[in-house]
Amino acid sequence: MTYQCKFCDCILASEYSLLNHQKTAKKCLIKRGILDVGSFKCDVCKDTFLCKSVLKKHIVSCSKKGSTLLKIKTDEENTLLKYKLLDFENKYNIKVEEQKEFEKKYNIIMQEKCKLLKFENKYNILQSKYNMLTEEKKDWKIEKEKLLDKITTAALTKTNTVKNNITITTYTRTDEELNTIYANNLTPSHIEGGISAITKLIVDKVVTNSNGIKMITITDKARGTARYKLPSGEDVVDNGLNTFTTKNRDILMRRIYNMITCDGIISDQILDIDTTISKGYTQISDDSEGDILRNSLIKSI
Repeated sequence: MTYQCKFCDCILASEYSLLNHQKTAKKCLIKRGILDVGSFKCDVCKDTFLCKSVLKKHIVSCSKKGSTLLKIKTDEENTLLKYKLLDFENKYNIKVEEQKEFEKKYNIIMQEKCKLLKFENKYNILQSKYNMLTEEKKDWKIEKEKLLDKITTAALTKTNTVKNNITITTYTRTDEELNTIYANNLTPSHIEGGISAITKLIVDKVVTNSNGIKMITITDKARGTARYKLPSGEDVVDNGLNTFTTKNRDILMRRIYNMITCDGIISDQILDIDTTISKGYTQISDDSEGDILRNSLIKSI
């Protein structure tokens, strides 16, 4: 004999089965309005169950399955993270190498910059010295310009005159001649030799003419009184040899400055206080009034 459920038309083999069906069958309970769909839901797989006891049994098997899936997912994520980490490390190492290369280039640039600053400092020191010397000459240039023009009148015939048993030779050095003499004869060795070497150059190439005759006569060594005759026939008394020394020293210092600024080697040597050329240049440039040079010329002429 069979039994049919009057609620859902399900056919069962016994009355017990029918009663159990009507109490537990999801389809039957839903049709009767006793149970809503999905009353008990699995948090792992999201399936729904009519009874809490059925859900508990399901959870045991579903959790194991879920753990396996979670482990697989975690392993995959860990592998992905590992590759990402390796990729990051490679990129980081590349950046580190780029940083090292940049630092090398930066250090080279800074070294070149230091060299440039050092050169600029040397140039500024020389420029300052030259400007200082130029300023020192402004006062006496105005006062003695007329006399210098007379002394440096264009070269005429050199003649000798005897006055009071003193031979006075016509002095005929123009500015152009002086510039040419120093351009052709001044060398770094004269700078290195200091005042004594400059004195010898002036005496040999400026004071002494092509015939070997000194065109300037020192009549009083104690006072440094010098006499020479201009081409016009005018006798000049140069007290302390001031006019002659000042003019020649001005042209000489301009020529020395040009040599220094045009020759980096000479410039470096002069700025190095331990070199002999630096000591010689210091001796010459420190004699800003030309007193030492003037005394040396008086003794040598």
